[in-house]
Amino acid sequence: MPRGAIVSTMKKSSFVCLLAALAFLASLGVAAAAPIDFAAFRSLVSLSSPRVSPDGSTIAFIRGIQNFADDRYDQTLMVIPVSGGTPRALTTDLAAGVSAPAWSPSGDRIAYLAQGSDGQAQIFVVSANGGAPQAVTAAKNGVQHFVWSPDGQQFAYVTPDDPPNADAIKRHDDLFDIHDDGYLTAAPAVASHVWIVSANGGTARRLTHGSWSVLEYPPPIVGGTVAPSWSQDGTFITFARAANAHAADTDRSTIATVNVKTGAVRSVTERTHYEYQPVFSPDGTTIAYLSYHGPTPLSDNDVYAVSARGNNDRDVSAAIDRDVQDVEWMPDSRSFLALADDGISVGIWQQPLIGAPHRIALGALNPSEVSVGRNGTIALIASDATIPSELYVLKTVAAAPRKLTSFNARLSAYQFGRVRELRWTGPDGQVSDGVLTYPLGYTPVKKYPLFIHIHGGPEQASGAQFIGQEVGMDRQIFSSHGYIVFEPDYRGSDNLGSAHMHAIFGDPGVGPANDVMAGIAAIERLGIVDTSRIAIAGHSYGGFMTTWLASHHAIFRVAVVTDGAVDWKQTYSLSADGNLAWARDSLGGGPWDSATADLYRTGSPISYVKNMRIPTLIFSGTSDQTVPITESYELYHALKDNHVPVRFVGIPGAHHFPADPVRIERLYQILYGWVVDHMK
Repeated sequence: MPRGAIVSTMKKSSFVCLLAALAFLASLGVAAAAPIDFAAFRSLVSLSSPRVSPDGSTIAFIRGIQNFADDRYDQTLMVIPVSGGTPRALTTDLAAGVSAPAWSPSGDRIAYLAQGSDGQAQIFVVSANGGAPQAVTAAKNGVQHFVWSPDGQQFAYVTPDDPPNADAIKRHDDLFDIHDDGYLTAAPAVASHVWIVSANGGTARRLTHGSWSVLEYPPPIVGGTVAPSWSQDGTFITFARAANAHAADTDRSTIATVNVKTGAVRSVTERTHYEYQPVFSPDGTTIAYLSYHGPTPLSDNDVYAVSARGNNDRDVSAAIDRDVQDVEWMPDSRSFLALADDGISVGIWQQPLIGAPHRIALGALNPSEVSVGRNGTIALIASDATIPSELYVLKTVAAAPRKLTSFNARLSAYQFGRVRELRWTGPDGQVSDGVLTYPLGYTPVKKYPLFIHIHGGPEQASGAQFIGQEVGMDRQIFSSHGYIVFEPDYRGSDNLGSAHMHAIFGDPGVGPANDVMAGIAAIERLGIVDTSRIAIAGHSYGGFMTTWLASHHAIFRVAVVTDGAVDWKQTYSLSADGNLAWARDSLGGGPWDSATADLYRTGSPISYVKNMRIPTLIFSGTSDQTVPITESYELYHALKDNHVPVRFVGIPGAHHFPADPVRIERLYQILYGWVVDHMK
């Protein structure tokens, strides 16, 4: 039989089977699930900040609902028994920006941040049984982070200082020196410091002073900003100390402690860079923190443990060989839980201070946040590729996770394309992986258009979460409407170990592009891709990769670049949020260093944009200091001057991605429409 007849027969057979299946479902009174659309995603509920009560009986968390009428997220503080039951709301003012719940040591109250009457974030306290909340702070410049004292009598909190020239500003005598600041900087950099206040409110006492700052800006490459941590005996507070208040210098972060009585501050280690997220062990004897070694020697983000007295610091998580993102101490103070990307999943390891790590069995779940109670109860927010985030609990590290909430049950009415991990080897032997999603109703006898979404970072990873990284709704929307979706974790991604993550240093474009192209080739070998209909999109460094690939390879039909980094010199010179250090450390030096100056040109996608000929959609936030909108302007004008079809969409007030539901939905709608229109 001719090949065409075989394919025709197979298609006919598949069609007959489909009709039979639909008829069977109809006979049972079951309607076929419709493809998910943007309207369905409006019902998606977000969950965050799980916190186990001191006695292990209850979990507090934040529920977020998208309010499209007022273009905001309505956040509610809720509690639920570990044994199960109906979640109960403790706050009712949905517009108050509720966040960061924290149980009192006795477990009778919960503190949280919310918008005060002055419009600033303040600490509030509410009874664990409900009732009227009490405002604790009236910090003039708002509260950034806070922590209970061990006896429950006080809070330590972090707040920005007043501008150093506050009086002069009133007279418009407000000229100021600019240092390593983002191009949108409009006022002097202001340091943040630690204050102490009674848990019942009243006059606060300033604890730390200086031109240095408690770290409150996103650091380069790895790490984050967290609340200070109080030692169990109430004597010390530990925090990440930035060398100054400038957002671009967050690589110069070290671990410090402050004496609560005297205000004396001292460094915990002898390092000068890349220390983040310190937390005291429950017994107060040890501080765990994250530290990044830098490009040499090869290393990811490891957990270090140091005596509270500041000696014998050592790397305790090297055996995990993954980029640890969060640390939660176990009650015995002899081990902790480490959260990290692993392949296309997110894993949690129990890591002893001495000994080998053990990965906790979570099945298909991918946790985004984890919390541990004093009795060892573990709460986590988790999702998988087809089930949105819910709250889960494990009574012990050996127990199976048990689901406590069903806020997103409505979305279970939809079917989603099958998701699997794809692994491949690049031309230089580099092994990479990625998320491959098949179209809804997939059959192997058909060829499908391919939508490629590339994550940013690059020290991040695409994984099998329901809403994963910047891909957002794209995976479900495109795969539910007939597209194969591919999310490659190219070299630089943090999910396959140190060697894979660090292979990008000094090779920002060629190596990663080869990885992506090898992944595309692996999919094409499956025989399911319509090779004339391949779209590519990416955000941030994903926008870098999108522009690089579209200007080096002719296989793509259409491109979307969102907040894309396309010019290393601009990234180095204009951005904030630690990107000056990120650019310098990623390429091995600055743009004026003789050894690296040429790489700032040859490693920038904008240098090759004359070869880019496909219709391109560009998004950029107008307040983006991470990847300045000027880079998007440069890309737009280059394409326009070369007579390439291009559309440039600005997102008012957005900093590296919109933060409100209306603009987020609109971005994805425009993106989807652009791709579909140009793939016909």
